[in-house]
Amino acid sequence: MTLIYAYKGLGITRDIVIYDVNENIITPGAADKVRAIISREGETAKLTVTSDSATSNGSSITKGATNRLRLDDADLDFDPGIYTLRVEFYDNSDLGGEWKMVEKQSFCLEGI
Repeated sequence: MTLIYAYKGLGITRDIVIYDVNENIITPGAADKVRAIISREGETAKLTVTSDSATSNGSSITKGATNRLRLDDADLDFDPGIYTLRVEFYDNSDLGGEWKMVEKQSFCLEGI
């Protein structure tokens, strides 16, 4: 688990690599999706960013062997504190048709 620091009023960019159970890198295909969710247990998500569309403020995920998560400063407009950042993967060819959590990180939002 990694600790990611972010600051209110400043955007952040983070590269995320998705691995399978054998530690091989998974490169999402054109129909696959990646999403990042910032939340606390038992609360509504503060921010959800998916690879199929950017937020209205411009936060986005660009898919590839390295998935680039870009969080716009305007989307980090929630209370400072410690949250969980979950990275989930949707494999379009998987018959289960469900999101799978592939990474979980601690996310610390600090005020400036």
